[in-house]
Amino acid sequence: MRNKKSSLIMLLCVLSLTAFLSGCGSSSKEGNTSTADLDSVASVGDTKCIQCHSTVTEALTGESIITQYQNSSPHKDVNDGNGCEACHGGGAQHNGVGPIPFPIPDANRCATCHNGVTAQATNAHTAFETSNHAEGTPSHTSGVCVRCHTHEGAVLSNKSGFTGDGTVIDGGTFIAPAYTGAYTGIKCETCHDHGGGLRNILAKDTLGRDVAWNPSKATGNKNNQFNLCTSCHTMYNYNGNTLLANGTAVVNGVTTGTVGHHTTNWYRIIATTHYDDPLTTTKIEGYNIRMKGTNPCFDCHGHEAKTETRTAGTTPADATIHTDWAQSAHAGKILAQKYANATSVDTVLAAGADSTTGDAWVHYPWTQTTKADGTADRGACQKCHTSTGISNLLDNPDTYDNTGAGNDFSHLNGWVKASAGVATTASKQMEVLYCWGCHSNAGKGTLRNTTKAVLDFEYQDKPVEITGLGNSTACAVCHGGRGNVESPRSSRFQGHHAPTAGVMFNEKTHIGYEYAGKDYTNATTHFEHDKIGLNASGPCASCHMGGKNHSFAAVTEVAGAITAITNQALCNTCHTPGGAYEMTATKLEEEKAGYAEASAILNNYVSNVAGFVNYLALAITGTNYSDTVAVPDNAYGAYQNGKLIGDEPCAYVHNRIYTKRLIFDSIDWMDNGVLNGTITLSASMLTTYPEAAVWLKADATSGIATRP
Repeated sequence: MRNKKSSLIMLLCVLSLTAFLSGCGSSSKEGNTSTADLDSVASVGDTKCIQCHSTVTEALTGESIITQYQNSSPHKDVNDGNGCEACHGGGAQHNGVGPIPFPIPDANRCATCHNGVTAQATNAHTAFETSNHAEGTPSHTSGVCVRCHTHEGAVLSNKSGFTGDGTVIDGGTFIAPAYTGAYTGIKCETCHDHGGGLRNILAKDTLGRDVAWNPSKATGNKNNQFNLCTSCHTMYNYNGNTLLANGTAVVNGVTTGTVGHHTTNWYRIIATTHYDDPLTTTKIEGYNIRMKGTNPCFDCHGHEAKTETRTAGTTPADATIHTDWAQSAHAGKILAQKYANATSVDTVLAAGADSTTGDAWVHYPWTQTTKADGTADRGACQKCHTSTGISNLLDNPDTYDNTGAGNDFSHLNGWVKASAGVATTASKQMEVLYCWGCHSNAGKGTLRNTTKAVLDFEYQDKPVEITGLGNSTACAVCHGGRGNVESPRSSRFQGHHAPTAGVMFNEKTHIGYEYAGKDYTNATTHFEHDKIGLNASGPCASCHMGGKNHSFAAVTEVAGAITAITNQALCNTCHTPGGAYEMTATKLEEEKAGYAEASAILNNYVSNVAGFVNYLALAITGTNYSDTVAVPDNAYGAYQNGKLIGDEPCAYVHNRIYTKRLIFDSIDWMDNGVLNGTITLSASMLTTYPEAAVWLKADATSGIATRP
């Protein structure tokens, strides 16, 4: 009798559920009525929805869909016009059995709000469908592989605590909870529960008990997105105190172990690519994850989740924005090093190369903001030498604290904010220029600032701002320079390193030493580079990022020689092929050589070497440059302009005439202490520096050149 009674009860439940689903779906007007009509149905509020639907459960987990919705849904705030009916439509005609406008909301329904106006636009569905996650029929449907390769395995293992490193996964059998049904591929609901919130994840602690899977740590910077992604893409253990990497080395008192299941390829192991070991400079390191950010994983990956960084020898398998960027100077060229040096986990961990090789990233402890006495240390540098600094500056160009006091680096290992009498403790980890430095939403390409670049120096007591750059604004913020003709004397170039925009927008920055009485305005008939992509992509992105190229290389070079122009089509719009001003790789190489040789002539005069005796008969050096008596201003100016090529080696293309005038006037002054508008290259100079003679348009016989 008990079995018959149980069967009867189950039948009634099934019939009730069928009726319920029929009431929700079959009578729905979705699909045959306009969206406007469906949206006109009155709302009744979450309370009425919950009264009937609190007993409805998700089939796979048995969890209440209402509980899921209330625990994590970003749509549950009815005060903002959200709630159940924001997705499902008004419930005035429903009452548990009648039609509901959108019983199963699809991507089109999401787009009614996520349109870039009411809410942030999203292409999550399309992006996901192109990702490796959207495998369709899963290729792994047995053993522990189902834990990450199937929808059911991922959901049930995360719910049961069967997640973690290789010790947990390889040491057990997928029996908790048991599942005997058919496995399907990863889908939206693998990661999202009812209402769109991220699923909660459990792990097993050392005693086998279920605990929260929380490698992002609960104190201060718990991040559900990081926790969810690392339930499969393992980086730390459940409580965040063990970095999971191949080997048994101790890092800051923490013993490392094995990452998940895939330990044969370095690019599969998150810890080798996303973690910068603060104690070593003898191996290829990874990046640093901004755990306190909203989207530590989506900052770079988005729903498509592809980077295609897996190696094919010493190159990417497929070129993407990620692989371009990761081999650029902005990324410290870390991926290029890994391709060149690493073929396995062991070699990537001991290849003898740092991830951040460029001086821009490792030259100083940039996160040491203040000294013990409270005075500034490296804080002023952070806006360009850290992603945290540049993101804060771009978000708040008018109020950014140039001392770096507002920059928080607590996501970096060992960083401690300054206190009274105690200096900032700098982290030994370094931030390169990550995607989130320039982008507020990297997945969508949304830039933080396209309005104005505010530089940190002045000209004639007025701040230097560059506007109209559009997408190139972020570039100019750092590449606009840090000083100019009015700056205090310095042993290095006052414009600082890589002041590309500073040279291009010279009429605003006056970045070189400009001699009084000489004209340095740009001749509009010969210079239009500052107007490329005006109020749209801007000159930087137009030339360096054609086709969204994130290597930022404007040319291709072989053995240091220019062989191709990346965006040749753009050059051709003004430099007509076959015309007098045609721009080719050969022409650029000639210009580069002329710039280099003319700079060499200038620096020979500054150094007072034989054959280039200057009017002071004095070598200007890093020791005496500050002596205003021995080295008058104009001589110091020549010393400065001679340094331009060291910090802006491509000034000959960014602003050819301005660069040529700076060098010409400096030589003109140093040869006899008079600016007479001509210089004479001796016979030996014409022989030794033939490209300079062409670049300066010196007469082939007399060697006389006039000011450009």
